[in-house]
Amino acid sequence: MALGFTTRQMAYAAIGVSILVFLVMATLPGGSTLQFVLAGLSLFTAVLSFLIWKYGYWAIPYITKRLNIIEVHDGQWETTPAQDAIVKKIGDEYYASVFLHIKMYKSTTERSQEENMVFIDAFERAIANIKYPVKVSTLLYAKDIAKYREDVETKKYEAQLKLQREREKSEPDVLALDRLEKEVAMYEAELNRIMSGERPMGLISYAMTTGVGVTKDAAVAVAKNQAAEIKTLIANALNVEVSYLYGEDMMKCYDLEHMVPPTVKALKEFVEA
Repeated sequence: MALGFTTRQMAYAAIGVSILVFLVMATLPGGSTLQFVLAGLSLFTAVLSFLIWKYGYWAIPYITKRLNIIEVHDGQWETTPAQDAIVKKIGDEYYASVFLHIKMYKSTTERSQEENMVFIDAFERAIANIKYPVKVSTLLYAKDIAKYREDVETKKYEAQLKLQREREKSEPDVLALDRLEKEVAMYEAELNRIMSGERPMGLISYAMTTGVGVTKDAAVAVAKNQAAEIKTLIANALNVEVSYLYGEDMMKCYDLEHMVPPTVKALKEFVEA
């Protein structure tokens, strides 16, 4: 029977082993130089494991870009050194794809019929202004209520703290205030829906655009320019948060183009890994 481990589980295991070695070396009698060196090294690896897991989406692309490392997958496509695009050669031309994460704070069931009509109209107008094809993918699933309510309450509390800190600043960021207020309102609406007996729905949405060029760099440049335009149009038209995807997060979108996780448990492991 094959065992599968997520990135998070492997990070926890590495941190746990490092801390265990640190405690053993630090408490052993004798106090030799080797003990202190091993204790310090294990503590360093524990911190490093946590940072790579927590901020790997930024750290790994930075390292691969500096070292000019290219990942080749299935012999068909490869990632750029910065891990911000996927490139594939077809004939004499290169095709590069860039992915964007679309974070929506309100689902269609939370809007009134009039608000949904306005939302759909705004989405169609935004797409109509784009002069090239763009793919918007949305993955929907019913969430398990068991632990979901506690998670929502925790996230709401964290968002309220951030909102309070931003309001207390001498010159608060208007955009940050608006985003945090929407985030708090989203969590409040979600809690109200749970308490009313409605089963919560999860939503993962991302956009993909592809550019063509005679070289890899040219194709990536075209794709990035298109992605920048799409990011601005969708964010302004739908009043949502749109961000670029890098590293593993970007490659997960490529995987979702072929097959989605078959169960909610598998999806959570896929997203959180």
